[in-house]
Amino acid sequence: MSNMQTAYNVAALAVRERFQEQYPEALTILNQVRKQDIAVYSGAYDKVEKVLQCLQIPYTMNPDAKKLKAAIAFVNCSGGYNSQLITNLAQQVENGMWLVSSDWALGYFIAKAFPNTVTNTNRATGDEVISVEASLNSLWSDVVVLGADPQWWLEGSSHPIQILNPDKVRIEASSHDLLRRYDAPVVAVSFDWGKGHVFHVISHFWCRRSRTLTPRHQNPGTDFLKAGMKLSEGGIQKVLQKGRIQANTLNFAQIQSAATATELIAQLCVKAVGKLAMK
Repeated sequence: MSNMQTAYNVAALAVRERFQEQYPEALTILNQVRKQDIAVYSGAYDKVEKVLQCLQIPYTMNPDAKKLKAAIAFVNCSGGYNSQLITNLAQQVENGMWLVSSDWALGYFIAKAFPNTVTNTNRATGDEVISVEASLNSLWSDVVVLGADPQWWLEGSSHPIQILNPDKVRIEASSHDLLRRYDAPVVAVSFDWGKGHVFHVISHFWCRRSRTLTPRHQNPGTDFLKAGMKLSEGGIQKVLQKGRIQANTLNFAQIQSAATATELIAQLCVKAVGKLAMK
Protein backbone atom coordinates (compact mmCIF):
# COMPACT_ATOMS: atom_id res chain seq x y z
CA MET A 1 0.00 0.00 0.00
CA SER A 2 1.39 3.43 -0.92
CA ASN A 3 2.05 6.10 1.70
CA MET A 4 -0.71 8.32 0.27
CA GLN A 5 -3.25 5.47 0.26
CA THR A 6 -2.38 4.92 3.91
CA ALA A 7 -2.63 8.68 4.52
CA TYR A 8 -6.13 8.79 3.04
CA ASN A 9 -7.23 5.78 5.07
CA VAL A 10 -5.99 7.45 8.26
CA ALA A 11 -7.42 10.84 7.19
CA ALA A 12 -10.86 9.29 6.75
CA LEU A 13 -10.69 7.80 10.24
CA ALA A 14 -9.56 11.18 11.57
CA VAL A 15 -12.40 13.04 9.87
CA ARG A 16 -14.96 10.66 11.32
CA GLU A 17 -13.37 10.97 14.75
CA ARG A 18 -13.35 14.76 14.43
CA PHE A 19 -17.05 14.75 13.54
CA GLN A 20 -17.70 12.46 16.53
CA GLU A 21 -15.90 14.85 18.90
CA GLN A 22 -16.84 18.22 17.42
CA TYR A 23 -19.80 17.83 15.03
CA PRO A 24 -21.84 14.77 16.06
CA GLU A 25 -24.83 15.95 14.01
CA ALA A 26 -22.63 15.89 10.89
CA LEU A 27 -21.55 12.32 11.63
CA THR A 28 -25.20 11.32 11.99
CA ILE A 29 -25.95 12.67 8.51
CA LEU A 30 -22.83 11.03 7.08
CA ASN A 31 -23.88 7.67 8.47
CA GLN A 32 -27.32 8.02 6.87
CA VAL A 33 -26.02 8.59 3.33
CA ARG A 34 -27.48 6.15 0.80
CA LYS A 35 -25.88 4.97 -2.42
CA GLN A 36 -28.40 6.89 -4.52
CA ASP A 37 -27.65 10.15 -2.66
CA ILE A 38 -24.19 10.51 -4.21
CA ALA A 39 -23.22 10.24 -7.88
CA VAL A 40 -19.65 10.16 -9.19
CA TYR A 41 -18.68 10.67 -12.83
CA SER A 42 -15.41 9.26 -14.12
CA GLY A 43 -12.50 11.45 -15.09
CA ALA A 44 -9.16 10.84 -16.71
CA TYR A 45 -7.13 12.22 -13.81
CA ASP A 46 -8.90 12.71 -10.47
CA LYS A 47 -10.43 9.82 -8.45
CA VAL A 48 -12.79 11.31 -5.89
CA GLU A 49 -14.44 7.90 -5.55
CA LYS A 50 -11.31 6.67 -3.75
CA VAL A 51 -11.79 9.35 -1.09
CA LEU A 52 -15.43 8.29 -0.67
CA GLN A 53 -14.30 4.67 -0.33
CA CYS A 54 -11.88 5.61 2.44
CA LEU A 55 -14.68 7.49 4.20
CA GLN A 56 -16.96 4.46 3.72
CA ILE A 57 -19.56 6.68 2.05
CA PRO A 58 -21.71 4.78 -0.49
CA TYR A 59 -22.07 6.21 -3.99
CA THR A 60 -23.22 5.35 -7.51
CA MET A 61 -20.67 5.44 -10.34
CA ASN A 62 -21.74 7.04 -13.64
CA PRO A 63 -25.53 6.83 -13.19
CA ASP A 64 -27.92 8.08 -15.87
CA ALA A 65 -27.73 11.84 -15.32
CA LYS A 66 -31.17 12.42 -16.80
CA LYS A 67 -32.85 10.23 -14.16
CA LEU A 68 -30.63 11.29 -11.27
CA LYS A 69 -32.12 11.59 -7.76
CA ALA A 70 -28.82 12.34 -6.02
CA ALA A 71 -28.26 15.09 -3.48
CA ILE A 72 -24.74 15.68 -4.80
CA ALA A 73 -22.71 14.73 -7.89
CA PHE A 74 -18.92 14.72 -8.17
CA VAL A 75 -17.37 15.35 -11.59
CA ASN A 76 -13.76 14.19 -11.75
CA CYS A 77 -11.08 16.15 -13.61
CA SER A 78 -10.91 15.21 -17.30
CA GLY A 79 -9.94 16.62 -20.68
CA GLY A 80 -13.48 16.44 -22.03
CA TYR A 81 -17.06 15.50 -21.19
CA ASN A 82 -20.08 14.24 -23.09
CA SER A 83 -22.21 17.24 -24.07
CA GLN A 84 -25.40 15.49 -22.98
CA LEU A 85 -23.90 14.81 -19.56
CA ILE A 86 -23.12 18.51 -19.19
CA THR A 87 -26.67 19.47 -20.16
CA ASN A 88 -28.32 16.89 -17.91
CA LEU A 89 -26.22 17.63 -14.82
CA ALA A 90 -26.72 21.38 -15.29
CA GLN A 91 -30.46 20.76 -15.27
CA GLN A 92 -30.16 18.65 -12.12
CA VAL A 93 -28.35 21.53 -10.40
CA GLU A 94 -31.06 23.89 -11.60
CA ASN A 95 -33.53 21.58 -9.86
CA GLY A 96 -31.65 21.56 -6.55
CA MET A 97 -28.68 19.15 -6.72
CA TRP A 98 -25.17 20.05 -5.58
CA LEU A 99 -22.30 19.55 -8.02
CA VAL A 100 -18.61 19.35 -7.11
CA SER A 101 -15.81 19.37 -9.68
CA SER A 102 -12.03 19.44 -9.84
CA ASP A 103 -9.34 21.06 -11.98
CA TRP A 104 -9.84 20.67 -15.76
CA ALA A 105 -13.60 20.40 -15.30
CA LEU A 106 -13.41 24.17 -14.85
CA GLY A 107 -13.24 24.95 -18.56
CA TYR A 108 -14.46 21.68 -20.05
CA PHE A 109 -17.55 21.33 -17.86
CA ILE A 110 -18.34 24.20 -15.44
CA ALA A 111 -17.87 27.08 -17.89
CA LYS A 112 -20.16 25.31 -20.37
CA ALA A 113 -22.81 24.17 -17.90
CA PHE A 114 -22.94 27.43 -15.93
CA PRO A 115 -22.03 30.32 -18.26
CA ASN A 116 -20.76 33.67 -16.99
CA THR A 117 -19.64 32.32 -13.61
CA VAL A 118 -16.05 31.01 -13.82
CA THR A 119 -13.62 29.83 -16.46
CA ASN A 120 -9.92 28.99 -16.81
CA THR A 121 -7.15 31.49 -17.44
CA ASN A 122 -5.66 29.56 -20.38
CA ARG A 123 -2.54 28.97 -18.31
CA ALA A 124 -1.30 25.87 -16.51
CA THR A 125 0.55 25.50 -13.23
CA GLY A 126 3.62 23.44 -12.58
CA ASP A 127 3.95 20.42 -10.30
CA GLU A 128 4.08 22.35 -7.04
CA VAL A 129 2.68 22.96 -3.58
CA ILE A 130 0.87 26.20 -2.74
CA SER A 131 -0.17 27.90 0.47
CA VAL A 132 -3.91 28.06 1.17
CA GLU A 133 -5.93 30.68 3.03
CA ALA A 134 -9.54 29.67 3.67
CA SER A 135 -12.19 32.36 3.41
CA LEU A 136 -14.18 33.21 6.53
CA ASN A 137 -17.04 30.76 7.15
CA SER A 138 -16.01 28.56 4.21
CA LEU A 139 -16.15 24.77 4.40
CA TRP A 140 -12.37 24.84 4.73
CA SER A 141 -12.17 27.42 7.50
CA ASP A 142 -12.06 24.73 10.22
CA VAL A 143 -9.58 22.24 8.78
CA VAL A 144 -7.32 24.64 6.86
CA VAL A 145 -5.85 26.23 9.97
CA LEU A 146 -3.32 29.03 9.64
CA GLY A 147 -1.29 27.67 12.52
CA ALA A 148 -0.99 24.33 10.70
CA ASP A 149 0.91 25.69 7.65
CA PRO A 150 -1.91 24.87 5.17
CA GLN A 151 -0.90 23.68 1.72
CA TRP A 152 -2.57 22.28 -1.41
CA TRP A 153 -0.83 20.14 -3.98
CA LEU A 154 -0.96 21.02 -7.69
CA GLU A 155 0.00 17.86 -9.53
CA GLY A 156 1.13 19.63 -12.70
CA SER A 157 -0.88 21.39 -15.45
CA SER A 158 -3.64 22.47 -13.08
CA HIS A 159 -5.94 25.18 -14.43
CA PRO A 160 -6.07 28.46 -12.44
CA ILE A 161 -9.56 29.86 -11.85
CA GLN A 162 -10.87 33.09 -13.36
CA ILE A 163 -14.04 34.55 -11.84
CA LEU A 164 -16.34 36.15 -14.41
CA ASN A 165 -19.12 37.22 -12.05
CA PRO A 166 -17.77 38.29 -8.63
CA ASP A 167 -21.27 39.21 -7.44
CA LYS A 168 -22.43 35.60 -7.90
CA VAL A 169 -19.29 33.56 -7.22
CA ARG A 170 -17.90 33.14 -3.71
CA ILE A 171 -14.19 32.53 -3.10
CA GLU A 172 -13.92 29.57 -0.71
CA ALA A 173 -10.12 29.56 -0.51
CA SER A 174 -7.26 31.47 -2.08
CA SER A 175 -3.48 31.38 -2.26
CA HIS A 176 -0.85 34.10 -2.20
CA ASP A 177 1.44 31.70 -4.08
CA LEU A 178 -1.08 31.38 -6.93
CA LEU A 179 -1.45 35.16 -7.01
CA ARG A 180 2.29 35.70 -7.18
CA ARG A 181 3.04 32.95 -9.70
CA TYR A 182 -0.03 33.08 -11.98
CA ASP A 183 -1.93 36.26 -11.08
CA ALA A 184 -4.90 34.00 -10.25
CA PRO A 185 -5.18 33.51 -6.47
CA VAL A 186 -8.35 31.40 -6.27
CA VAL A 187 -8.09 27.82 -4.96
CA ALA A 188 -11.81 27.03 -4.65
CA VAL A 189 -15.10 28.73 -5.55
CA SER A 190 -18.79 28.12 -5.04
CA PHE A 191 -22.01 29.61 -6.35
CA ASP A 192 -25.73 29.01 -6.33
CA TRP A 193 -27.40 28.02 -9.60
CA GLY A 194 -31.17 27.75 -9.74
CA LYS A 195 -32.15 25.78 -6.64
CA GLY A 196 -28.77 24.02 -6.52
CA HIS A 197 -25.14 24.75 -5.73
CA VAL A 198 -21.75 24.34 -7.44
CA PHE A 199 -18.34 23.92 -5.80
CA HIS A 200 -15.08 23.79 -7.80
CA VAL A 201 -11.48 23.33 -6.67
CA ILE A 202 -8.16 23.61 -8.49
CA SER A 203 -6.13 20.37 -8.69
CA HIS A 204 -7.35 16.99 -7.41
CA PHE A 205 -9.08 15.55 -4.36
CA TRP A 206 -7.11 12.30 -4.72
CA CYS A 207 -3.48 13.34 -4.36
CA ARG A 208 -0.84 10.83 -5.41
CA ARG A 209 1.97 12.28 -3.31
CA SER A 210 2.92 15.05 -0.93
CA ARG A 211 5.96 17.19 -0.28
CA THR A 212 7.72 18.29 2.89
CA LEU A 213 8.25 22.02 2.39
CA THR A 214 9.41 22.89 5.90
CA PRO A 215 10.86 21.06 8.90
CA ARG A 216 7.38 21.08 10.42
CA HIS A 217 6.01 19.08 7.47
CA GLN A 218 8.54 16.34 8.32
CA ASN A 219 7.10 15.96 11.82
CA PRO A 220 4.83 13.03 12.71
CA GLY A 221 1.37 13.06 11.17
CA THR A 222 -0.14 13.04 14.64
CA ASP A 223 1.02 16.67 14.95
CA PHE A 224 -1.50 17.60 12.23
CA LEU A 225 -4.25 15.55 13.85
CA LYS A 226 -3.73 17.71 16.93
CA ALA A 227 -2.96 21.14 15.41
CA GLY A 228 -4.99 20.97 12.21
CA MET A 229 -7.95 18.80 13.21
CA LYS A 230 -7.89 19.53 16.94
CA LEU A 231 -8.50 15.91 17.91
CA SER A 232 -8.24 14.95 21.55
CA GLU A 233 -5.38 12.74 22.69
CA GLY A 234 -7.87 9.90 23.08
CA GLY A 235 -9.21 10.55 19.60
CA ILE A 236 -5.72 10.47 18.09
CA GLN A 237 -5.03 7.13 19.79
CA LYS A 238 -8.30 5.73 18.42
CA VAL A 239 -7.32 6.81 14.89
CA LEU A 240 -3.90 5.18 15.22
CA GLN A 241 -5.39 1.96 16.57
CA LYS A 242 -8.08 1.72 13.89
CA GLY A 243 -5.54 2.59 11.20
CA ARG A 244 -3.07 0.07 12.62
CA ILE A 245 -0.18 2.48 12.34
CA GLN A 246 2.40 4.06 14.63
CA ALA A 247 2.49 7.80 15.35
CA ASN A 248 5.49 8.32 13.07
CA THR A 249 4.36 6.11 10.16
CA LEU A 250 3.18 9.16 8.21
CA ASN A 251 4.51 12.70 8.32
CA PHE A 252 2.66 15.98 8.87
CA ALA A 253 2.54 16.83 5.14
CA GLN A 254 1.07 13.48 4.08
CA ILE A 255 -1.73 13.59 6.64
CA GLN A 256 -2.39 17.27 5.93
CA SER A 257 -2.75 16.74 2.17
CA ALA A 258 -5.06 13.76 2.59
CA ALA A 259 -7.08 15.16 5.48
CA THR A 260 -7.78 18.51 3.83
CA ALA A 261 -9.28 16.86 0.75
CA THR A 262 -11.07 14.18 2.79
CA GLU A 263 -12.61 16.67 5.20
CA LEU A 264 -13.82 18.81 2.30
CA ILE A 265 -15.50 15.83 0.60
CA ALA A 266 -17.16 14.79 3.86
CA GLN A 267 -18.38 18.33 4.59
CA LEU A 268 -19.83 18.71 1.08
CA CYS A 269 -21.70 15.41 1.40
CA VAL A 270 -23.08 16.43 4.78
CA LYS A 271 -24.22 19.83 3.52
CA ALA A 272 -25.89 18.45 0.40
CA VAL A 273 -27.51 15.39 1.97
CA GLY A 274 -28.52 17.38 5.05
CA LYS A 275 -30.22 19.95 2.81
CA LEU A 276 -32.08 17.13 1.04
CA ALA A 277 -33.18 15.64 4.37
CA MET A 278 -34.65 18.99 5.45
CA LYS A 279 -37.02 19.19 2.47
